[in-house]
Amino acid sequence: MWGALFAVLLIAAIVIKFFWWIVGAAAVVGLFHIGRLIALWYSERSAAYARYWAGLSARADQQHKWVLRGDDRGIYGSEGAELMHRLFPAQNQIRRRTG
Repeated sequence: MWGALFAVLLIAAIVIKFFWWIVGAAAVVGLFHIGRLIALWYSERSAAYARYWAGLSARADQQHKWVLRGDDRGIYGSEGAELMHRLFPAQNQIRRRTG
């Protein structure tokens, strides 16, 4: 019984003596985990950003090819070209005959 009481008092004394060291170590461990989470989030964000720019570049290349071929989709986009063809059908027929 006295041995258990002595062990508890010894552990309490160690915790009290090194309280700030324990708090500091816990803070370092917490900051390490927060840093890892931020690094993971940033890498996922960077990958999503790279996918966005790759898609944008692919769409720009496709639209550039359409412009070089004289296709209205290169200027107005796919939906806009259909709308322009419905709004100005005579202009579309003239362009097709001369092009």
